[in-house]
Amino acid sequence: LTLPECDAFTSQSIKPHARLAPAATSSTALSVFGKKQPEEDLSYIESRDMTREEMLELNRRNEEVMNRELQAMTGISVLFSIPILYLCWVAFFSD
Repeated sequence: LTLPECDAFTSQSIKPHARLAPAATSSTALSVFGKKQPEEDLSYIESRDMTREEMLELNRRNEEVMNRELQAMTGISVLFSIPILYLCWVAFFSD
């Protein structure tokens, strides 16, 4: 009965395995963080200051949106308050 030679914990066994290892190519999700992205061309974007009329129009639209949101929040608040007020009425004024 002979056992195969085992040298797993010696420094001699590490060197041959290190030479046989393939080149370091990583396909993990973290390997994308080190790569430099190509420069994006943003020349198609037009940038200019808004005129007074455009600003007033934008402010008017924003105010309309905010008023609709405020009305919706008030409506939902009243809708949720009605059952609570009814329960309080029943609790305090029932015989």
